[in-house]
Amino acid sequence: MIDLHMHSTYSDGTNTVIELLKKAEEKKLTYISITDHDNCNCYNELNNIDVKKYYNGIIIPGIEIKCSYGKKLIEVLGYNINIHKMQKWVKEYYKDKTRDKIQTKYFNILYEKCSKIGLTMEEKEKINWNPKNDWASVTIYREIKKHEENKNKLPEDLWEEFDTFSKKYCGDESNFWFIDKTEDYPSIDEAISAIKNAEGLVFLPHIYIYKWAKDKDKLLDDILNKYDIDGIECMHSTFSENEINKLIKLCNERGYYKSGGSDYHGKNKPNIDMGVGKGNLKIPEEFVIKWGKNNS
Repeated sequence: MIDLHMHSTYSDGTNTVIELLKKAEEKKLTYISITDHDNCNCYNELNNIDVKKYYNGIIIPGIEIKCSYGKKLIEVLGYNINIHKMQKWVKEYYKDKTRDKIQTKYFNILYEKCSKIGLTMEEKEKINWNPKNDWASVTIYREIKKHEENKNKLPEDLWEEFDTFSKKYCGDESNFWFIDKTEDYPSIDEAISAIKNAEGLVFLPHIYIYKWAKDKDKLLDDILNKYDIDGIECMHSTFSENEINKLIKLCNERGYYKSGGSDYHGKNKPNIDMGVGKGNLKIPEEFVIKWGKNNS
């Protein structure tokens, strides 16, 4: 069993790199990839520790890059990347777009939206968060849900799940909650070029999570037809069996590489566990044999 999509404390996960390694070893995962958002700092740490003390499997160097697709945001995964080349690009691209500046901007926008519709919130200055490490949308969402009286002022599905708030409401330009984040992130063309220039393979992850897309299969086809994509994440914690089978069939018919991952975030997504997702995700090793390179 393998897991090629997980996050550490270098982005929005709650497990350190060593904790991820220990957990992967406990679960007997043969291949893993730590795919932090918009950085590969975890691999600097991996290069400075004795990995075999904690994990005996194979580590594929990876990154998940948030990027713009028109007025929407999607993600691409980069695997087999040259860490030094990738990190050089990240440092250059984000030199004037520091995380704390971006997240503070989003925090202020979302807080103002909450105020406009009369949601109960703590005073802005009293909300405990760190823009260098925390996500504005997660922080605001938690603050909204701290006050039960907000429930009747919001759509039921927004109240139930953060991903719905983030992907459907904040990601839909026709919605009140929409935030145009495209100026803060690379375009999909730039993200793909960065991965290719770092000698990596470009994979399209979790295509079915984009709640703003009315026809997700059409979105998938459009991206595959327009861009140089090497593979598709066929198995993900949120996918149904039918969606998994559909993506595997597409890869087999059109010659794309296959990958899969839980999208593990530790306590930030408590219902998703490494390797098994929501309990029944078992990604076969055969997915990665044809393309995975060893970073261990």
